[in-house]
Amino acid sequence: MKKEKSYSNLYKKIDATSKTRFHAARRLRFHSKFSTYTVVIISLGLILLSLMQAYDLGNNISSNLVGLIQVFSAVAVLVYSLLIDKNDYSNLHEKMYSCASMLGELKLKVHPFLESPAHDEVKYKEHLDAYHKILRIFETHSNNDFRGDYFRAKLEMPENYTIKGFDWLIMKALVIALHIINFISYPLVLGALSTVILWVWFGNPIIS
Repeated sequence: MKKEKSYSNLYKKIDATSKTRFHAARRLRFHSKFSTYTVVIISLGLILLSLMQAYDLGNNISSNLVGLIQVFSAVAVLVYSLLIDKNDYSNLHEKMYSCASMLGELKLKVHPFLESPAHDEVKYKEHLDAYHKILRIFETHSNNDFRGDYFRAKLEMPENYTIKGFDWLIMKALVIALHIINFISYPLVLGALSTVILWVWFGNPIIS
C-alpha cells in the first residue's frame, strides 16, 4: 500500500466528511431557529386576527374568510410544532457538530503522516478504524446530510477537488438553489401570513 494512496485518500475523506458535517450542523441550527420563529410568528398572527375581530378593526375583518384563515393558521402551527418535534433539529445539530469536531481532531492526527517518508501500516489501520468508528457512532444521523453541504465542502477543498471555471459556477449555483429549496417553506408561510393580515386590515372590503 503506497502512502500516496492511503494517507492522502484517508485525509481527503476525513476532511470532506468533517466539512460536510459542519455545514450540516449549521444548516440544522438555522432550521431549529427558523421553525421556532415561524411557529411564534404564526401564533402572534392568530392573536392579532382575534384582537382585530374583538375591536372590529380592518376592512375585511367581517369576512367569512377570516374564520377559514384562522383555522388554517392553527393547523399550520400544529404542523410546524410536529415537524420541530419529529426532526429534532436542535439535538441533531449538536450531534452533527460533535461528529465534525471529532473528525477534525482525527484530521490533525493524520496530517503529520502525509509528510512522513515511511508508511506505518499499524498507524494507518488505527486511523482508518478511528474514522469508521466515528461514522458508526453517528450513522443514525447521516441521513440528515445534505447534498448542498457536501458540494460546499468540495468547493472548500481545491487541493483535493479540481473545480474551476464553468463547473465551479454550476456547483456554486447548485449549492445556492438546494439551500433555497431547503428553506423555502419559511418565507412562503410568513409571506402568506403577512399578505393575509394586510388584506384583512387594508384590503378592499368584500361582501361575504
